[in-house]
Amino acid sequence: MGAQASPLTETLRGAEFHRIISDECRLRALTCLYEAGELEVEDLVGALSQDPTQIRETLGELTACGVLSERRERFRVHYRLADELPAWVGIALGAARDWGVSAAR
Repeated sequence: MGAQASPLTETLRGAEFHRIISDECRLRALTCLYEAGELEVEDLVGALSQDPTQIRETLGELTACGVLSERRERFRVHYRLADELPAWVGIALGAARDWGVSAAR
C-alpha cells in the first residue's frame, strides 16, 4: 500500500506553488522561514524591510492557503512552514536561497 497524500499535497501542485512564489514578498518571507525555522511577525518585518501591513497580509495569505502554520504566544504570533508541505517545497526554497533570494535586498 502506498502512503496516503495529505490534502495540502493534493492541492499544492507546481503551478499553485509558482503562483505563490511569483510575488517577491511571499518568496522572501518563505525563504526566511525556511532558513530560520520559526519567526515572529516583527522579526520578519525587520528582515524583509517591508511595510508591516504588507507583511501581515502576506503571512495571512500564506497561512490561509496552508503553506504556513502559526503559533500564538500571548500577543505574539510565530510563523513556520507547515509540517504537511511536500518535500519538494523545501528543496525549491533551498534552491531559491542558494540563488540569492533572501531577506537582504
